[in-house]
Amino acid sequence: MVLPLIREFYGPLLVGTVLNFLLYGITITQLYLYHISSNRDRIWIRAFVYLLFVGDTVHTLFTLLYMYETLIDHFGDTTHLETANWVFATGPALTGILGGLVQAFFAWRIKVLTAGRKITIIILFCATSSFLMGVATATAAGIVPQFDEFPKFRVTVILWLGCSSLADVLITGTLVFYLKNHKTGFIRTDTYIDRVIRLTVQTGLITAIWAFVDLMLFLLSASFLLTKTKSRLY
Repeated sequence: MVLPLIREFYGPLLVGTVLNFLLYGITITQLYLYHISSNRDRIWIRAFVYLLFVGDTVHTLFTLLYMYETLIDHFGDTTHLETANWVFATGPALTGILGGLVQAFFAWRIKVLTAGRKITIIILFCATSSFLMGVATATAAGIVPQFDEFPKFRVTVILWLGCSSLADVLITGTLVFYLKNHKTGFIRTDTYIDRVIRLTVQTGLITAIWAFVDLMLFLLSASFLLTKTKSRLY
C-alpha cells in the first residue's frame, strides 16, 4: 500500500514542489522589476502586489515544510504517509485565496476598461467560487485526511478548479476582444497593444490549462501536482 502511494502521490507532489521553487525564483525577479517601475501605480495596487508576494512566499515555505516533515522527519512512518495534515491543507487554501484575489483584480480592471457589468459579475462569481472552493478543499482535506479517500470530495475540487479555469478564460477573452477593437491605427501604439494581447493570451491560457490539467490529474490519481505551482503563474 505504502510504496504505490509514494509513487502515485508523493512522486508528483515532489515534482510540483521543485517546479514551485523554480517559479518562485522567477516571481522574485518579476517583483523586483515591478518595484523599480511602479512609481505611477496607486498605493493600494502596489500594496496588493506585495501582499500577493507575501502570500506566495508563505505558500512556498509551507510546501517545503510539508515535504521535509513527511519525507525526512516521518521517514518510514506509514500512518503519516497515508494522511494529510494542516500543513498540507494550506496548499489548496492559499492557492484558492491568491488565485481568487488576482481574478477579482482583473475583474475590476475589466470593469474600468470596458464598463461591462455582466461580464464583470460573471468573472467575480467565478473568482469568488474559486476562492471559497479552494478553502473548502483544504477544510475537506482536514475532515477526510486519508489520501485514498480524497475522491469523496471531488465535487469540491471540480468546482474549485473548474471555476478558476473558466474565470481565466473569460478574463483572457474579454481583454483580448477589447484590445483588438481599440487599436489606434498608429504603428507604434498598435505594436504595444499587440504585445499586451500576446502577454494576456499567454498568461491567461497557461493558468486556465494548468487548472484543467490539475483537475484531470486529481480525478485520475487524487494528486495535487500542479496546485502547488498554480498561484505562482499569476
